[in-house]
Amino acid sequence: MYRVSSNSTVFFKLFIPTVWFVFFSTFTVSLFLASDEQLPFLTSPVFKYPFLAAFLIIFALLYFTLMSLKRVEMGDEAYIVTNYLKAYRLIYDDIEKITIIPLFRLQIVIFRLRAKSSFGKKIVFLASKFLYDHFMQTHPAVASKLAEKTNK
Repeated sequence: MYRVSSNSTVFFKLFIPTVWFVFFSTFTVSLFLASDEQLPFLTSPVFKYPFLAAFLIIFALLYFTLMSLKRVEMGDEAYIVTNYLKAYRLIYDDIEKITIIPLFRLQIVIFRLRAKSSFGKKIVFLASKFLYDHFMQTHPAVASKLAEKTNK
């Protein structure tokens, strides 16, 4: 198996959401627990409730984007998808469509599956352009199989 996911996946999937959630959830809780005398401006409802709404919106945005990233390793017969807790081996024939979105030296790759897997119908990962292209060049059988499904 060859890793095609970028090392940045750990940073974007685990580090950023964890640090963001710990800091802003602590700040949000302190807004609601602090008295008006301690923090007169920050504890007013004009600041508290929009901040809470923004916190929830950004949390949902992080949850559905960064936290849904997976780590992918590809082989000759199948590929392995993991969320760093569970790993599943899937076959290439289950892929219905592949979308590649370039981002400088990285690329977002989306595998849309024919049927629902343990991670859902869509597998999103942050691929290293070098590792992904190198794998496709060294494994022409897999590359030709996936080329017909690719939608750039």
